[in-house]
Amino acid sequence: MDISYRQLKAFIALAEEQNFTYAAEKVHITQSALSQMMKKLTQQLASELYQRQGRKIILTEAGEQLYQEARFIVNRLDKLVQQNKDRQHGYNKSLVVSSLYTLCASLAPKTLNDLKKRHPDFTFRLIEERVDDITHSVLQGQADIGINTNPNHPELNFDLLFRDYLCFVCRQDHPLAEHKQVSWEQAHQYASIGVSPGNSLRTLADEAFQRIGLTYDPELSASHTSTLLGMISSGLGSTILSSTIGELNNNAEIRFIPIIQPVQYRSVGLITRKETHRELVDEFSLILKKHVSDWGFAEFIPSR
Repeated sequence: MDISYRQLKAFIALAEEQNFTYAAEKVHITQSALSQMMKKLTQQLASELYQRQGRKIILTEAGEQLYQEARFIVNRLDKLVQQNKDRQHGYNKSLVVSSLYTLCASLAPKTLNDLKKRHPDFTFRLIEERVDDITHSVLQGQADIGINTNPNHPELNFDLLFRDYLCFVCRQDHPLAEHKQVSWEQAHQYASIGVSPGNSLRTLADEAFQRIGLTYDPELSASHTSTLLGMISSGLGSTILSSTIGELNNNAEIRFIPIIQPVQYRSVGLITRKETHRELVDEFSLILKKHVSDWGFAEFIPSR
């Protein structure tokens, strides 16, 4: 049953105008085209939708039910279309941010809270997603801005926020806990917990191990930072995370040790569509960059 938006729009006009001539004018089609459209709609629903009383159209019970449903569907579609148009031209009073897990639990909500204070009549939404999903959300217009690694996509801008690096993360009673730096071979020996595949940190760790001929196949895995840190605290094992998480983590029992030879850096920045421009997106970017500067993220570079 392929009932179209155009059919529903025309049926609503007919129900409200109660006249084929007026309804056809309202939706900018000929009267004969409207008649054919309604005939097909009646056949598709296998029910009489209206009756003629002279020149006046009266809805049947089935027609009245369709009218109520059609109004809801068309109104929703019209609203979505308008929101998309407004977003492209910077008029909508909303901002959707898609972010990496780490920033979702730290600076992104702090930035949105600052914006909310400045614009109390606006709505804000923060989505926690994986790398590829963030890129997709921004490209498809489901998010206005993303906090992500560089997707290197021709339709997207990438504005660097900071660079961090991968660390071996363990409890303070671990054999490597007092080391200032560890090698990838050492990390491979002990990192029995892994970030779930699809996360930027896991991708970087896999790449680093592949360069030295090792395969990373941890016994346990989890997606969220809080879960991983909880697993480490409980003694389940050790893992590989970013220095950013180390700076945000207040647990004195957990150590973040840079992995070197080589240092595996990660570039984190803001991604936006090239063809769109919004003042609210620019404002979000400026506030977030200030928070990044205040935290000193740009200084998270280990000594060689």
